[in-house]
Amino acid sequence: MRFVYIMWKRSRSLNNTEYYDRLGVDKNASQDDIKKAYRKLSKKYHPDINHEPGAEEKYKEIQEAFETLGDEQKRAQYDQFGPAGAGQGGFGGYQQQGGFGDFSDLGDIFSQMFGGGFDPNRPRKGQDLQYRMHLSFEEAVFGKEEVIKFNRGDGPHEIKVTVPAGVETGQQMRLAGQGEEGMNGGPRGDLFVVFQVSASKDGFERDGADIYLEHKISFVSAALGDEIQVKSVHGDVNLKIPAGTQTGTRFRLRGKGAPRLRGTGNGDQYVIVKIDVPTKLNRDQKKALESFQEATDGTKRKSFFDKL
Repeated sequence: MRFVYIMWKRSRSLNNTEYYDRLGVDKNASQDDIKKAYRKLSKKYHPDINHEPGAEEKYKEIQEAFETLGDEQKRAQYDQFGPAGAGQGGFGGYQQQGGFGDFSDLGDIFSQMFGGGFDPNRPRKGQDLQYRMHLSFEEAVFGKEEVIKFNRGDGPHEIKVTVPAGVETGQQMRLAGQGEEGMNGGPRGDLFVVFQVSASKDGFERDGADIYLEHKISFVSAALGDEIQVKSVHGDVNLKIPAGTQTGTRFRLRGKGAPRLRGTGNGDQYVIVKIDVPTKLNRDQKKALESFQEATDGTKRKSFFDKL
């Protein structure tokens, strides 16, 4: 009995704020705040972007934290029991779920101690397994098929996984009966495929089914209006820029986002334009801008000799 109490107390004393600290958010942060913090940090520390020592390890820690805090059920377990309650086992090709996050074994111990009628020969379901699948940004948007290999206790095992279009980091897919073999004739456990999505190399960012992209335009295009080409995950799209467009203006490309995982159709893509101000001008360009200024406010820009 003392052993059970010690283990229970130990599970309660585990640090349950570390994942919040990794993402730089408060324990009372909303799911939107957690997603925003994750997107910002994952982009900053992604190994394809950040090549500084320690960046890859930091990226993994961020992914691990979001996998738990981004799921409301796992987050609730984490808040109550710490990392053990969320069933975290670190990064790797796959991992077994359980530990002190699964209290079925403790329930068996209590049954034995207090005469709960526990039968050691009863059929028992095998342990669940977890496989972490890494996807590119585009693979997560459009889905894919992939044959995965993992060890489930009876030697190397292969299975084809169909990744649905529109998945995001932290979401998982349950494959029934693909886990460890059961005991005493019990059924096999399940395999949970957890998705890990890399940051886009083209500057896209996702928020659910919607995709965001910053695009630079010249101040001439912004002032006079223009028609430009912008990237989307579905291919290049023509976008009309009205005259007088200001930096930060957001344009909507309907249906050019990611598929809705639990719905129909696609989300939208939003293009946020940023006016690109040139840092160097040749003589003709300077003269043209001075003429523009003079025509606008009636003042003429003084030369160096005029000032003297």
